[in-house]
Amino acid sequence: MQTCRSSEIESLLAKSIGDYLRGIQDAEDASHIQLHGTGAVQRLERKLCDHFGVRRALCLSNCTTGLLAVALALNLRNHEILVPPLLYGASISGLLLLGNRLRFCDVDSETLTLDPKAVRNSIGRGTRAILAVDLFGVPCDSPGLRKIADEHGLHYISDSAQSLGASRQGRPSGNSADACVVSFTSGKTLFAGEGGAVMTNNDELYRRLLWLTQHPHRQRREIGLATYNEVNLNGRIHPISAIWADAIFDESMSALREWQQSCFGLIACVNQEGMTEPITFEKARIAPSFCRITASMLGTCEPRDLSEALARHGFHVDIRPSPIMPIFRSPAFQVQFARRVSGTELCPVAEDQAARRVSIHFRR
Repeated sequence: MQTCRSSEIESLLAKSIGDYLRGIQDAEDASHIQLHGTGAVQRLERKLCDHFGVRRALCLSNCTTGLLAVALALNLRNHEILVPPLLYGASISGLLLLGNRLRFCDVDSETLTLDPKAVRNSIGRGTRAILAVDLFGVPCDSPGLRKIADEHGLHYISDSAQSLGASRQGRPSGNSADACVVSFTSGKTLFAGEGGAVMTNNDELYRRLLWLTQHPHRQRREIGLATYNEVNLNGRIHPISAIWADAIFDESMSALREWQQSCFGLIACVNQEGMTEPITFEKARIAPSFCRITASMLGTCEPRDLSEALARHGFHVDIRPSPIMPIFRSPAFQVQFARRVSGTELCPVAEDQAARRVSIHFRR
């Protein structure tokens, strides 16, 4: 995925870090951004709130820690959680470490995200939560999952690590969830070395996240002088990552819009050639962040044929084998967690798409 040009990043970052260092007079001043959550941390959280249209945002050390913290804050221990089979292992590591059982639900054949119908059919007496994953930056059907969660009294968490800046029917990815978690690491819309954030409209969940992940100085500042917890995770974002992300936020979002235009142009040509299943994101008003562009090959069509056809349209690309595999097929997952999963036999769409998908990369 393309981001801001490196020269722009270097200039913005150098100025921001320079301003930060010049503003530090003593250790007490330095602690404010790091321990109190002020300065760049506070500015970045406000930008995230504005983008997602929510009341609360909390910056954290990374997305994995954010997902673990949300699970802890919602007391998700030893429950059944509904999850998609197509995801990165870190999406579910926190849930598994807390003793939860996973039930895999099939995905939509185009978006590769949770199919609400499959979710509805998988809910059982022990189900406590839904975890959706915006694979490759394609937003899931967040309103549909929200409706199901409300009907059955379930928590709804959105792993939007790859989809910051993406939208579906005009709404930011994951903004219907109880908690939406994003990432600022390599390949993401907003790259700041490392980092992440949780967005929510649930004030009680936000306070619990503060209690579980932030320094007592910030807890006292936001919750109260007599209420703080020093026996917790150190989940706060590194100050340099916060400064970095705050400095390039607007430029990164602008770069994403240009990247989306390029990707939609490529997709139009892919559809025109008819060698893949149609990609109908624009018609469905889905604007992914396009962390990766994928397509399902049809019949006897070969990736090389598609590559040559796209070159005639002026798109020079590399087409690589499927970048996805159901997580329950992973040897490492099977060794550690095979006894705590169910529903793997109910994911034929995920299996089929994993076998036929290719990944399309612009040549540099």
